[in-house]
Amino acid sequence: MSASHPDISQELLDVVDASGRVIGRATRERVHREGLLHRAVHLLVWHPDGRLLLQKRSASKACCPGLWDTSVGGHVAAGEDGLVAVLRESREELGILLRAEDLEPMGRHLFDEDSLDPELVDSWGTLHSGPFVPDPEEVEDVGWFTLEEVDSLLLRGLATPHFALQWDLDLRSRTSCLP
Repeated sequence: MSASHPDISQELLDVVDASGRVIGRATRERVHREGLLHRAVHLLVWHPDGRLLLQKRSASKACCPGLWDTSVGGHVAAGEDGLVAVLRESREELGILLRAEDLEPMGRHLFDEDSLDPELVDSWGTLHSGPFVPDPEEVEDVGWFTLEEVDSLLLRGLATPHFALQWDLDLRSRTSCLP
């Protein structure tokens, strides 16, 4: 484990109810082991021409290694604001510095298809054309995809189940992060 990536299994996360109200706190390891509902954030990065940036998860990731996923995604640390978390994750995963005013809220959804990792996810969108400096421990690759190319990835089983759900719930009909 590198100095820049300490043992994240002991990171504290807020345990929440379905409305997002904090009802406890537990380590990431316990949250995942017991299937406790916790908060996460996603950022969808749209190119001005309408393509969506996806990240290919590193082969070393415990969950869904090597699959394409949302542009940025991560857990919200205990006591952390979701907006702060998405800005932090954007720096960590893609090496981009964003400000709150660069983001457009895109809503909240519950991901509970995988009983070991139920998440209440707040999403934002942004327009950004790069460059990106992905963290190789988190991200194997990034790529721009048209809506049709995303559909093709999903049909071939090359994307994470969570991204597939979010795509079906809200993203397929969008051509940018703007409502």
